[in-house]
Amino acid sequence: MTDQTLPPPPASTAGRATRVRQLIVVFSPAPPPRGLIVLGNETVVAGRDADEGIGLVLPDPQISRRHASFRYDPAADADVIEDAGSRNGLRVDGAATRRAALRHGSVIRLGATLLVYTDCEVPAGASLLGPTSSSLLGHSVSMQRLRGEINIVATHPVSVLVLGETGVGKERVAEELHRRSGRAGPFVPVNCAAIPSELAESELFGHVAGAFTGAASRTDGMFAAAEGGTLFLDEIGELPLAVQAKLLRALAAGEVRPVGAAVARRVDVRVVAATLRDLHAAARAGSFRDDLLARLSGWVLRVPPLRERREDIIGLARAFLERRQMPARVSANAAEALLLHDWPHNVRELEQVVLQAALRAADVQVIRSEHLPAAMAPVATSTEREPDPLESSSSPPIEILVDRRGTPSRDDLMRVIDHYGGVVSEVAAFFGKDRKQIYRWMRKHGIDLTLLRDGAPGDGE
Repeated sequence: MTDQTLPPPPASTAGRATRVRQLIVVFSPAPPPRGLIVLGNETVVAGRDADEGIGLVLPDPQISRRHASFRYDPAADADVIEDAGSRNGLRVDGAATRRAALRHGSVIRLGATLLVYTDCEVPAGASLLGPTSSSLLGHSVSMQRLRGEINIVATHPVSVLVLGETGVGKERVAEELHRRSGRAGPFVPVNCAAIPSELAESELFGHVAGAFTGAASRTDGMFAAAEGGTLFLDEIGELPLAVQAKLLRALAAGEVRPVGAAVARRVDVRVVAATLRDLHAAARAGSFRDDLLARLSGWVLRVPPLRERREDIIGLARAFLERRQMPARVSANAAEALLLHDWPHNVRELEQVVLQAALRAADVQVIRSEHLPAAMAPVATSTEREPDPLESSSSPPIEILVDRRGTPSRDDLMRVIDHYGGVVSEVAAFFGKDRKQIYRWMRKHGIDLTLLRDGAPGDGE
């Protein structure tokens, strides 16, 4: 465990940053031709038809041909969205509006399509090229920066301090650092807050037999257990001051002395620490050693809270469902509620909410706003909006509403098409017919054939 000189983290170049403003489609009834637009000073028009002048084409039947425009307002130094004479209007951050100034993380709803506006600065020299990881999901700039920094520092033996709120995934960051480090030893996680203060020294550094009452045999401790690998010290701010001094010695000299032992032993361990506390404030208050803080901060990684990267929320929700092999889809209303929630417990809370909602929705396999926690569901239904085809819980089941015998009326056929979001295979399965028959009925009733498509609603972002 020797210190090595590293180039300063990318954050040190924050004074020379590039401002990046984006519109990101995070939920759509069908995949749009472009899911991301980088905004400049020119006006961008969003609408359904790919005609001249439409910069953001959104294949959503609830969206007007020219629905809304986005333009930069230099006086306000902000991007502004304006209704372009749409049929259904627009919503920003849950409220119906004709015009609104956008801020980082603004949630925009046009028809059944949801977009997130981002406005962030990318420091000169920042690495955004870190490889994707199954444990660190998200395409937001902040997550790309985090993966890029991990890629830079992973193979260096310096200590790393991971900062972030509860539930953001600090241990996953530590695991990714270890995985990419190339170290042959194990990854050993330790929750410092769960160790009784009187046992903390023994837990970390071990003890010899008879070192204290109850020490009947020798214990090697967590540093020894992590030999050749990575020791992850979660909630590092909870360590007692006396143990902090010995941890400082271990980091500085690369050796530990078990409780009761006369001789220290060398260890080859890479230490990654994490906390949600402000360690600088703790150092000023005298509850955390400032020299230990300096030693732990060989490289500092900040894990962004979920509310700062709302563009990742729907993708994460789908990933959680796929990981558990749950077939439930997310309706537009439920997706909007997920986007508007502040997620005080971050990714951990999102995963719990989505999986619980999928269990409640098991009979219909569509997560609606009613399946979300009571504190979240009203967000998606508190004001009037264009109805979501997947949100049909207020009316009788489709099987009761529509007679599946014989040829359906135009209204019944449209009702089924809307219910299944235009997925032709599901419409055909409902009537017990093949796809060709559905198209024949649509032609007979003069229904636009482009309302049908293959795949599941919301597959594209």
